[in-house]
Amino acid sequence: MYSAIVVDDESIIRKGISSFINKCDADFKVVKTFKDGSEAIKFLEENDVDLVISDVKMTQVSGIELAQYIYENKPYIMVVILSGYAEFEYAKAAIRFNVKDYITKPTSFADMKKLLLKLHDELEEKKRSNIDKFLDNIKQLYTAILSGSIDDAKTLFKQLLDRNTHGGEYLGQYAFNIFEIISDHLYAVLKLQPLSDQEDYSCLPQLASYEEVYELSMKLLDKISGQIHADGKKTDDMVMSKLLQYIDENFSENISLQDAADKVFFSPAYLSRFFKEKMGKGFNDYLTDVRMKHAVKLLRDNKKITEISKECGYKNHSYFARVFREYYHCTPTEYVRNF
Repeated sequence: MYSAIVVDDESIIRKGISSFINKCDADFKVVKTFKDGSEAIKFLEENDVDLVISDVKMTQVSGIELAQYIYENKPYIMVVILSGYAEFEYAKAAIRFNVKDYITKPTSFADMKKLLLKLHDELEEKKRSNIDKFLDNIKQLYTAILSGSIDDAKTLFKQLLDRNTHGGEYLGQYAFNIFEIISDHLYAVLKLQPLSDQEDYSCLPQLASYEEVYELSMKLLDKISGQIHADGKKTDDMVMSKLLQYIDENFSENISLQDAADKVFFSPAYLSRFFKEKMGKGFNDYLTDVRMKHAVKLLRDNKKITEISKECGYKNHSYFARVFREYYHCTPTEYVRNF
């Protein structure tokens, strides 16, 4: 559920809008109401919400000024302006402060629900996008650690800390979560446990300052790198072995570069470069090699083309036959005849 505040100098409007938002099944909850923009700003200095619905004209700080404060200090918060018809042109001035929409007074609750549902969809999309970006950044950090590029890893970790928007009091927990993800994937992919039982990073959530979180995080990165590369461990070979095993066990399925990347917690772009560097050919070319060699084995066992196609990961047997011809420069039937 997403949080909202309502700001209006008329008590009956504040209560009416708040009650409607809480009951209209748009997945928003009004956590506070205020009679002036000044009160809302004071609240927002210490708190975050997802949505602000504000009247345009108020005694001390107007809705335009409130929108400007949010634009300059917390631009991730959505703002909707309430205005009477006579104030509409004035309210439009807030467009330069990234106001999402306007609701005219008297308020149509049907229109308000449509707007709330639209904003909810935007927030959901933004959440998914933020999660994707966060995971992409973690994968970059993870691959820097695996490759032994500890300076790059430290730079990436610092960037992750700097981009955290939860405030200093949550920074330690944020860093803890990053190490938790890294440790989980080191074990899941490579069976490595450089930070065992969380003992090394369990104190991170209790650290209050950026400097403390940063200092301990850099020490932990040094420790992880030292341990996973100790005794001449070849992490690249370990990852490659995992990938080849995955292909051998799943080539009969409709697997993709993305699927393989997910298996080893790499980005598809990084895996593509990594695979070609290690194998001398791209992922898809190698997958085709495996499938075609298996196809020949099945042809020699007198299997039907439709069966072979399916067992080699091709749903369409005509497409399989075309790939086979391009690979071996003859049709499956010709191959059997010549064999």
